[in-house]
Amino acid sequence: MAIDRRRFLKGLAAVAAGATTSRLVASPQGAQLLSCRADGGGRYFATLFDTTGRVLLDLPLPARGHDIALSRDGRTAVVVARRPGDFLRVIDVVERTLVASLRSAPDRHYFGHGVFSADGRLFYVVENDFEAGEGRIGVLDTTDGWRKVDEFASHGVGPHELLLAADDETLVVANGGILTHPDTPRAKLNLPTMAPNLAYVDRKTGALLEKVEPPAQWHQLSIRHIALGADDRVAIAMQYEGDKADDPPMMALHRRGQPLQMLWAPDDIRHRLQHYCGSVAFTEDGSRFAVSSPRGGVVLNWSAEGDYLGHHEQGDVCGLAAADGELWASDGHGRLEPVGDATRRADFAQVRWDNHMVAVRRS
Repeated sequence: MAIDRRRFLKGLAAVAAGATTSRLVASPQGAQLLSCRADGGGRYFATLFDTTGRVLLDLPLPARGHDIALSRDGRTAVVVARRPGDFLRVIDVVERTLVASLRSAPDRHYFGHGVFSADGRLFYVVENDFEAGEGRIGVLDTTDGWRKVDEFASHGVGPHELLLAADDETLVVANGGILTHPDTPRAKLNLPTMAPNLAYVDRKTGALLEKVEPPAQWHQLSIRHIALGADDRVAIAMQYEGDKADDPPMMALHRRGQPLQMLWAPDDIRHRLQHYCGSVAFTEDGSRFAVSSPRGGVVLNWSAEGDYLGHHEQGDVCGLAAADGELWASDGHGRLEPVGDATRRADFAQVRWDNHMVAVRRS
């Protein structure tokens, strides 16, 4: 891990200019959200905005970002590069400034997601040890220049999203099972033998506490994105890498000590997904969750117990975040709207929102 100082200084100047502009905007009336995006010119940004349609900060990125992880106190955000990217950008959300610009080690690249420890001192980021073909979890010390101080196995191949369980000690890791290498950046090298899993890992020792896999029939269901309910129930959104004629379930729930609970949407909705789900998020009260499919142009609503509750139509939809009592959905056309209420849509000109979105909450 190294700080790219020239990029850092260049980015800091750009953000400082944007931050000055943003402070001229009146206090936002809507909830604040963070997401990566592209503009009409093919440039990439990490963007702080609100649900009324105002952009509060645009941070230029060197390439496409994927997810943005937020510390529990709502002050610090980390932008993680899209696979197989090698950069992290650290933002002070309150001051709206760039804090650090980081790069992965030469024999690693990032998979798009990370998570803070409860106290914010450590940051965990999923990495690919691409020569060994193994998933790793890198550990960065946020109090010591974001120095990498440890790493341990993700206990699978192709780790993607990871979250911190309610005990603040267990990492929940979605190991997608897909082997990749930066020499062929988006190629999937092991589809016939892929073995995805959901792993529970001790964040201090790296020990595997529990692991579950899809049924053998669906071993090509890549476990990609996850969300945690109030009781550590895990909602899972998947991508299927098998035969296009197959009809897999695409979503699941899990509780520790139990097998995966596969979820089946109605046939007509499930077939629209085209084997691809993009994001998953619980409501703030944990009573239900939603799963997006950009290929299907649809958001599926589920109860926390796994009952199908209906769907929301939104073209190229992917990002999901819970804020102000709503689940908000963003899409590749620059739209932001509450799931189930397109009349309250905010439109952002020349914006293509990326896959994920996070609500800014301050303790």
